[in-house]
Amino acid sequence: MYQKCEKIVSYGLFFLLCASLLILMYLGRYNHPTGDDYYYAGTTKQVWNETGSIFAVVGEAAKGVAREYVHWQGTYSAMFLMYLPPNVFGESGYRLVTAMMLLLYAGGVFYLLKPILCGVLRGSLHLWCLVSSAFVLLTIQTVPFQGESFFWYNGSMYYTGFFAVTLFFFGSLCRYILAGRKRYLPVMALLSLFLAGGNYVSLLPCILLTLTASVFLLKKRSKKGIAIGIMAVLLLAGLAVSAMAPGNQVRQDGLWDMSATKAILKSLLQGLSYLWAWLRGWWFMTAILLTPFFWKTYGKIPFSFKYPVLVLGYLYGIFCSMSCPTFYAMNSTGPARALAIVYYGFMLFTLMGYYYLLGWFYRWQSRRAEAKTGKERPTHKREAANGKRAFGILAVSISILFIFRIATGEFARCSSVKAVRILLSGEAYAYEQEYQERLKVLKDPSVQDVVFLPYEHQPEMLFVGDFTGDAENENNVRIARYFNKNSIRVQY
Repeated sequence: MYQKCEKIVSYGLFFLLCASLLILMYLGRYNHPTGDDYYYAGTTKQVWNETGSIFAVVGEAAKGVAREYVHWQGTYSAMFLMYLPPNVFGESGYRLVTAMMLLLYAGGVFYLLKPILCGVLRGSLHLWCLVSSAFVLLTIQTVPFQGESFFWYNGSMYYTGFFAVTLFFFGSLCRYILAGRKRYLPVMALLSLFLAGGNYVSLLPCILLTLTASVFLLKKRSKKGIAIGIMAVLLLAGLAVSAMAPGNQVRQDGLWDMSATKAILKSLLQGLSYLWAWLRGWWFMTAILLTPFFWKTYGKIPFSFKYPVLVLGYLYGIFCSMSCPTFYAMNSTGPARALAIVYYGFMLFTLMGYYYLLGWFYRWQSRRAEAKTGKERPTHKREAANGKRAFGILAVSISILFIFRIATGEFARCSSVKAVRILLSGEAYAYEQEYQERLKVLKDPSVQDVVFLPYEHQPEMLFVGDFTGDAENENNVRIARYFNKNSIRVQY
């Protein structure tokens, strides 16, 4: 009964995941660059037009990293990618951004959960597919900032992209710990140096988790702890290179100045706000769905789950560390694209905490049952009947919650539902037509001082921003250079 249900649910969720991804990817064909996609691509685009050489473009991107390191920010690997948006090689290439971000993120989740669910928890491939599909569906459909998470290259690459690569890093780390194969070490070393040059929101918990793994293994007298410790050193070394960039001070001069202690305290308090805001309907639906499949794993593993308070406190602290960089630098929770990966982290850490808490309850119930003597052991038929009853209650509970989500309008806010609405309403096509009309002007050499009217159609997710109304604005100046114009502005 259980295996059959696990198989059916895993196939159903994977089908829903694929369908939802395809809908969002199809909407991505109407996606176009904006803002920093043009700002950083000015020089690399020029080199591509002049030489048509990938190596020359990569060399120019490296020069851009050196310039930004001195004058703006030290996140070296992120800056390198910022200089290489798809529009450098042609405007149509930008349509691939959504597919790249979604597949990278989904791939990271599946890659991380495989060794955990199949190796550590001794689950089946169906369990891996089920849990991974449920988690990706939960996060991509309910993240409140879809545009900056999956459609805008500069923002999504810097945050969602680096978060996804962090998942690949920990997937490799788990495989190394379980199998001990040294082939994972150079991969982890390269990923460590790459991640250290990215955003600090996903980097800080990455460092803390890696250090924890190293200390834990060393206490167990495992030589793997030394290798993991080296990865932590590489992460810290890369962070030092990034943090010591002269450009960081230039950028920080216009931002808030806060002590590290105050930033930590604010982050811990902010975590409570996230618990109140996000631990709701969709999370409970996912937890209820996963509960019977989680429950079956506890009989296969030897973990005692003795320290629920300590583990939940640790997970809460790691999660809150994601907010420290933005509070330290900006005295805020950060831009929407940064909040998106905090949302992914919240869902990941809270579901991990739920699994541990449920395991503690399972062990407590098992001990209680063993303490009762003379009780008749349930027969196979009774176990089957109990299983059917449990799955029946599960189906009814999820159905009620789902109906409630529809009634309250929450279902309409899901990413793929929004995408279908935008496509069917014609908003996406209308936005595409307006963009193409603008592109004709931008490619017309006879027009040197460009003035646009604001977009009449600004479909959610696709539209994340426009040029400013000031032709002297630094962004507008760089964008004008990108298109070989004297000036560009929007007449608001």
